[in-house]
Amino acid sequence: MSFKEAQQYIGTSCEVTYRDRRGEIQTRQVFVTDVTFVPLYGLCLITDYGEIRLDRLVSVNVLEQKAA
Repeated sequence: MSFKEAQQYIGTSCEVTYRDRRGEIQTRQVFVTDVTFVPLYGLCLITDYGEIRLDRLVSVNVLEQKAA
C-alpha cells in the first residue's frame, strides 16, 4: 500500500489484516490516527493499537467512516 492510498483511512475505524514479524496473519480492529514515517520501520499506519507497517498490510476494511 502506498502513502497516498493509506491517507484515505485517517480518522476511520478499520479492520486491518497484516503479517506480524513472524509472518503470521493478524487481524485487529483499530482507529487510524495518522500515516507517517517511523525510523527503522518505514511508512506506518499510526493507530490506537500501535504502528503497523504499510509493507506488511494484507487488507484494510473500513468499519466506520469519518465524521463530516
